[in-house]
Amino acid sequence: MSPGQLLFALVTVGVVVLDRVSKILVQTYVAPGREVQVLPHVWIADAHNSGAAFGMAPQATVLFLIASALVAGGLLLYAVRNPMGAWTGTVLGLVMGGTVGNGYDRLVHGTVTDFIALHFWPVFNVADSAITVGVVLLLAGYLRRARHDD
Repeated sequence: MSPGQLLFALVTVGVVVLDRVSKILVQTYVAPGREVQVLPHVWIADAHNSGAAFGMAPQATVLFLIASALVAGGLLLYAVRNPMGAWTGTVLGLVMGGTVGNGYDRLVHGTVTDFIALHFWPVFNVADSAITVGVVLLLAGYLRRARHDD
């Protein structure tokens, strides 16, 4: 197992655990539809989203569950078959952890629990953040490599 593959596994598990624990705490301590301010301009809410990012396509839960399974399967297959560096393993682990976290919610609950409310952005969760950061870092790495190839 390469260092990148190990990081892929560790980051994936870390994101899934953090996502699950945070969602359980929110569901336990915050009433649905309520918000609790935790920092200036940051609230914790208990919101449920059956669609994709920003609540798009709320009737397509099954489609998003299938997409999550395909993405997770593709990432796992790639990670198992390809030795990778620490950067790639970490970044792909972020995407995988977020995909599994939200996929679990869709499979078990039919909706995704979102709870970080900023009031200038749609409510989101740890899994959403991991996917977003992972994809942005993947793109940044690609653009950096493309620039050095010229």
